Amino acid sequence: MKISVAEGDEKTTVKLTGDIYTEQSDELLQVFNGIVEKNPKEVVIDLAELKSITSSGIGKIVLLYKELNKKGEKIRIVGANDTIMQIFKIVKLDKLMEIEGLNS
Repeated sequence: MKISVAEGDEKTTVKLTGDIYTEQSDELLQVFNGIVEKNPKEVVIDLAELKSITSSGIGKIVLLYKELNKKGEKIRIVGANDTIMQIFKIVKLDKLMEIEGLNS
């Protein structure tokens, strides 16, 4: 897994590349906690180059959503491949936040 963060005035974009396994989810949580502390108005998670994600990784995204939502800030996921999009729909993540697939 590779994580890159681009911070703008009101929007932070997090690009995730490769695979997110349980072992990497703590690193992901640290990055997300750092973002929350900076109070962006919107966080965009770009999954265009993410191949797979475990339930632990999804859990970290949900934690980020909860923290941002408490502050009235938005989260949006873009570029999810068909497999990841299916997983998000199964766990109803698409009901919590805006998610755009690769083909959207």
